[in-house]
Amino acid sequence: MGLVCCTEQNVSYVDAPKGATTQEDDENINATSDAKDLALKQEAEEFESLEDWVLPPGGMFTVLMFGMTGAGKSALGNLLANCNHFTSGDDTASVTNLDSVMRYDAPDHSITILDSIGLGDTEIDQEKVVGSIRDVALSAPNGVDAMLFVMRNARITDDSIARLVYVTECLWGSECLLNLYIVVTFASRYVQSRDEANVWIERQVEINWRFKHIYNLVGKNPNRFIFIDNPDSDSGEPEVEKRQSMSRTALMKMLCQHPRDIIPPFTHAMMKTAKAMLTEELAEAKQAETEIVQAHEVITASRSPQKKSSVLSNMKGFFRGGNQKKLSPEEEAKAKEVLQKAQAKKKLADEKLKKALLAVRTDATLQAEATRLADEATKKFSAMYESKSSSESEATASSTGGLAGAAKRMLKGLWAGKGKKDDKNKTAQKTQEAQSSTAGAEDKGARLDAVIAKTQPGR
Repeated sequence: MGLVCCTEQNVSYVDAPKGATTQEDDENINATSDAKDLALKQEAEEFESLEDWVLPPGGMFTVLMFGMTGAGKSALGNLLANCNHFTSGDDTASVTNLDSVMRYDAPDHSITILDSIGLGDTEIDQEKVVGSIRDVALSAPNGVDAMLFVMRNARITDDSIARLVYVTECLWGSECLLNLYIVVTFASRYVQSRDEANVWIERQVEINWRFKHIYNLVGKNPNRFIFIDNPDSDSGEPEVEKRQSMSRTALMKMLCQHPRDIIPPFTHAMMKTAKAMLTEELAEAKQAETEIVQAHEVITASRSPQKKSSVLSNMKGFFRGGNQKKLSPEEEAKAKEVLQKAQAKKKLADEKLKKALLAVRTDATLQAEATRLADEATKKFSAMYESKSSSESEATASSTGGLAGAAKRMLKGLWAGKGKKDDKNKTAQKTQEAQSSTAGAEDKGARLDAVIAKTQPGR
C-alpha cells in the first residue's frame, strides 16, 4: 500500500514500508499542519472582524476628524458610520450641519462623528477658526474621545504639517495629544499587513523629518497609526467590499481599544463654556443615554454569544454579563419596551438640546470667547515660527521655503481673515454709533420742542 503525494501536476503513489514515512511525507505533513494553522488563524481573524469590535450602545464615543481637503475625511466618516452620510448636499435627518462642523449620531447612540469642515479648507482664515472653535464646542460639550488626523498615503507636505501643529499645539493645546490618532488613507498594502505597516512607519521615521514630527506627536507609538483602504463602492475596483470591511475593522478595533477609563475625553476651555450654558439640556440627554445603556445590558446579558474573543472578554464595556439567567419571552418583551421608552426619551431630549444649541450659538459672550481663543492660537503659532526661516536647515527646507514658509502662508491667511473680521466689526460698531447718535439727536430735539412749547405763550 502506498502513500498519496500531491503535486501541482498530478497525484502519484510511492511505495513505502508499512508504518514508515519518507522525508517528503514529513514535509507534506508539516505543510498541511502549517496550512491548517494559517486557516484557523484567518478564520479567527475573520470572526473577530465580524463580531468583536463593536462599541457598546449608548456609550456616545465622540470622534473628531480633521485634515487637509482631499485627505478622505468624508469617506472615513462614512466608513465609521457604516452608511453614506458625509456627502455634499446631504439632508439626512441624523446629520446636523453647522457652518464649520458636520455631525453624525449613530441610532444606538454608540458613536458621534464630527467632521471639522472649516479646518480642512486649503485657504484657512481667522473667521473659519472662530467658527470651528464655537461649533466643535457646541457639538461636543462633553469632550472628544478620539481626534483623527486624516492624511493620504503620499508625500507629506509642509502645509499639512503646519496645519497639524496649529490645530493640536496651538488651537486645542497639547492636552489633546493623548487623544490623537493618525489615519492614513489609500493604504491598501498596509491595511492587509500590520507587520508591513510597522516596518513602513520605522522607515519613514528614519528618512522623513515631517513624518518623524507626526510620530513624536503621538508619543512615538506606532499603534496610534491606523491604515485604511476605502475604495468607492462604484469604482469598479476589485474586492471593494472586502477592503472596506478590513478598513472598518481596523478603525473599530482602534476605537474599542481606546482606554476611556484611563484617558478622559479631551475638553477644551470652549467646550466647558458651552457645557455650562447647556447644563439642563445635557443632563436630560445624559439620563436618557444611561437608561438606554441599562436597557441594552438587560437584553444582551441573556444572549451570551456561543464564542467570543478571549481578549475582548476581559475588556471593559464589551459583552457584559453572559452568565445571567436567560430572560423569558415576557421578560424580554418588557425589557424591549423599557428600551423603546428610553430611546423615545432620548429623542425628545436631543430635540430640546438642538434648539438650545441654536440659541446659544448666537450668544455674543460665546462668540467673543471663541474669537479670543482663536486670536491666542494664531499669536502662539506666529511666535513658534517667527525665527523658523532663519533656523531651518537646508536639509529640511523645501523648494517653497520649508515648514517656515508653510507657516507664513498659513499666517497670512489667518491675519488677513482677522483683518476682514475687524473691519466688519468696526463697520458694525460705527453703524451702531451712528444710529445711536441719530436716535440721541432726535430724542434731544423732541425734548427741546417740549420745552419750547411750555415757555411760549399760546402754544
